[in-house]
Amino acid sequence: METQHADWLRRAKADGHGGVTLPSLVRDVPDPYVMNVPIDVSGDAFTMTSRIAPDAAGATVLDYATEVGAFDGEFTPVTFTPNSTKFDALLADADADGLVELVFDILWKPDGGTQRRFLAGNHFISGKVTPSA
Repeated sequence: METQHADWLRRAKADGHGGVTLPSLVRDVPDPYVMNVPIDVSGDAFTMTSRIAPDAAGATVLDYATEVGAFDGEFTPVTFTPNSTKFDALLADADADGLVELVFDILWKPDGGTQRRFLAGNHFISGKVTPSA
């Protein structure tokens, strides 16, 4: 998939913050994204937000409810669920290719520590074919 933010994604990767593409979300189906963190972060806080472009002005396009699970000795599951109110009002597909690209930041605040970028990248909102319920 082509991205409008290749330079930003390369810089995020070079800085050790991923520059990854997450799986697409289907319009009107705000599935959660589960990230298995390979350390114990069960007492830490995470936030995830998406915008149409890095440093875009105004409110975020999409934000996520976050749930940090228990460390199982190998991974801590962290679940990010799109805010359904904002998800339902997402931008329309302007070029009729069936996709809207968003960039995201996941910020991490270790228990008692300072908040910093954990992961950054992009993801797409994929149009759906089935009619709305």
